[in-house]
Amino acid sequence: MTLDHALADVLERLSDAQVLALAAACEPHDAPEHTPTLIPAGTAPASVDAVEVLTSIWRATPALSGAGIALALRTGLAGRRNADVRRTRAVWTGPGATGEQRLTAAVLHELLAGASDRILLVSYAAFTLAETAADLEAAVARGCRVDVVFETTDDSAGNYSGPHNQPFGTIAGITRWRWPAEHRTGGAVLHAKLLVVDGQRALVGSANLTARALAHNLEVGVLISDPAVAAQLEEHVTALMAAGTLIKSPGLRE
Repeated sequence: MTLDHALADVLERLSDAQVLALAAACEPHDAPEHTPTLIPAGTAPASVDAVEVLTSIWRATPALSGAGIALALRTGLAGRRNADVRRTRAVWTGPGATGEQRLTAAVLHELLAGASDRILLVSYAAFTLAETAADLEAAVARGCRVDVVFETTDDSAGNYSGPHNQPFGTIAGITRWRWPAEHRTGGAVLHAKLLVVDGQRALVGSANLTARALAHNLEVGVLISDPAVAAQLEEHVTALMAAGTLIKSPGLRE
């Protein structure tokens, strides 16, 4: 096994605290001491084997110092933590959607409440939900720009006939957008469901912005914490705005 693989194996098996403890134990030495003295407390047997392989490679590589091993472990741990923060997670509504699977309504609230600069919200069906309205009002109050893009009955040629034709219409300070019928072909509808906050995080999924979709239906989505992907999603919609494909709704409050 190579040193790279041995380090990767240790990073895969040990907890954050154990990796840091191992790095601290290795750092003062030019060569590994008796391996058991390096193994962090609570390390599982399979993880002990991984540490022993790493130390055997270290012992066979005289030019490799403990400081070098420690640096590699800490760098690998930082990368692992960064990857975990950016990891895409499943979001569900409906049966069995509990715990780590994340609930759609909870994620929607978390993202809106955490926005500090701007919010982009796109939905096919959108009703004026009390909690979401409160989150949008709070975002406007703290200085966020809020852009909402919703389907309309007229623009969809009747394909969308929701009872709320002006969702969140009483909230001052939001900018409303629509996809006008004259810019569409083939009976197309605005069917996207998207939330992007601060160009950093995004929620994409099947759930419309309705009480049934957020609490009762079987819906699935993904929570994206990779800023590069979130920015790409936001940029696509803002490009449609800039090109005039999406236009501001009449009578909107800004």
